[in-house]
Amino acid sequence: MKTALLGGSFNPVHNGHLALAEDVLKLGYQRIIFIPAALSPLKNSIGGTSDKDRITMLELALKDMDGTEIWDGEIRRGGISYSIDTVRELISKGLIKKGAGLIIGDDLSQGFSSWKNADELLTLVDIILARRLPDNKVVFPYSCTRLENRLWPYSSTEIRREIVERGDFVRFLPTEVADYIERNALYADTTA
Repeated sequence: MKTALLGGSFNPVHNGHLALAEDVLKLGYQRIIFIPAALSPLKNSIGGTSDKDRITMLELALKDMDGTEIWDGEIRRGGISYSIDTVRELISKGLIKKGAGLIIGDDLSQGFSSWKNADELLTLVDIILARRLPDNKVVFPYSCTRLENRLWPYSSTEIRREIVERGDFVRFLPTEVADYIERNALYADTTA
């Protein structure tokens, strides 16, 4: 089964994540594995929710989306979540094969060479470079598939800010996720 991996904090998972997964499925992938990070080396902290909340929100968002699943191995492993460690583990457990897709945003492309074991990672996965920046001239000097995905102008950080400021955050999220956030008063005490 042709599989792609989509990692992130998913704090919260939003409509942009779902649109990205849909666009990758259109490339011919049959399965997208969403991988919530324990701690990202690229972001300061998860903040605002528990790991259980983030997984529950992912389950709610993906329940009706065919071809998607969640792998919580980074959370169970704990510590900083490096893509190479995750890919090695998924391959060793037979959950993916060498050559699975790894979706990364073009906003991360400039620093890719500094990722842990980036050269090895490139031998294990096919990079799917998703558009996050409006400029299509992003330089990525490695073999990749450039995804012409729909641009999503809002980040999870901006959505959390909207939640804290009692803004119109519902429009950014799947309905069940927005309801879960409201019921559980998530992000009420943080702007992280």
